[in-house]
Amino acid sequence: MLGLTPGYGTRNDRFSYQNKIHRGAESMRSEDVSMSLRSSAGNHLSKSRKTVWKFSKRNPAGAVGGVILLALIILAIFASLLTPFAYDKSVGSRLAPAGSEARAGGTMLFGADHIGRDLFTRTLHGGRTSIYVGLAAPLLGVGIGLLLGIASAYLGGVFDLIAQRVVDALLIVPGLVLAMVITLSFGFTLQIVIVAISINMIGGVSRVIRSHALALRETQYVEALRAIGASDTRIILKHLVPNSFAPAIVLFAVSIGGAITTEASLSFLGLGVAPPRPSWGGMLSTAQEFFRSGVHIVLVPGIAIGVMVLAVNLFGDALRDVLDPRLRGRS
Repeated sequence: MLGLTPGYGTRNDRFSYQNKIHRGAESMRSEDVSMSLRSSAGNHLSKSRKTVWKFSKRNPAGAVGGVILLALIILAIFASLLTPFAYDKSVGSRLAPAGSEARAGGTMLFGADHIGRDLFTRTLHGGRTSIYVGLAAPLLGVGIGLLLGIASAYLGGVFDLIAQRVVDALLIVPGLVLAMVITLSFGFTLQIVIVAISINMIGGVSRVIRSHALALRETQYVEALRAIGASDTRIILKHLVPNSFAPAIVLFAVSIGGAITTEASLSFLGLGVAPPRPSWGGMLSTAQEFFRSGVHIVLVPGIAIGVMVLAVNLFGDALRDVLDPRLRGRS
């Protein structure tokens, strides 16, 4: 009548006892999982620190370039928070020197340009434009060149012949001239400038990746994939593309400086990003008329371009030394 069970008391007591055991086991499992996750995160963090330290010790110039590049990117991202002035508003006297006071209060660290706009603000926002183009254009160009080079190497035949003739045509035309033609034809927007610069990169990237993919095509694992009936699309996208990331990353890194200088050249010629959006090349273009009366408005964007390109090249060269197997053994 009372539902007694030998050795456990009432049936309710037995269920309560089993529930306590179950909850205890669940708690122990959750604690084990939590400890495992913390340990895994700590190991990954430790490995990352060791990798960064090893890279810095082996390539000190590349590490310096990486730090400068990271600092410039952070300044560009938070440009609106680092200065109280708008980049397209006159806030001070024409060609005011560095450290001058703005009309509404505040210090213009780099002075003012030919119409009184704060030069520090315009330099930060111009850096945002240059860095955006410098990252987006190589990303697009290297991505297309990667796929084109791998497809050309793997498929061969008529596709390879046509693709390489297109690449030849791209390599024949000077990059700056091609970018000028594209921007003149389609407009001076940021997106058109990025596309124009990225097209210049497709030919060279495709050639490098094609030579790499030709070697991969003859490997045993690719032949095994063909033997089990894997499709060409699967082999290209799931096997050849991932195995070509190392040279693609190197090409991306070393292309950033060229993209920034090309954008600056287009803006200097009046064929880049349209005003009022600032860019370092556009700032140089408008400042050349005031070289004698306001040399600081020429020096600031010029130095910014030089520092950015130097940092990118130092970091890109170091990254190439790390990822290129032919250079990995050298120190």
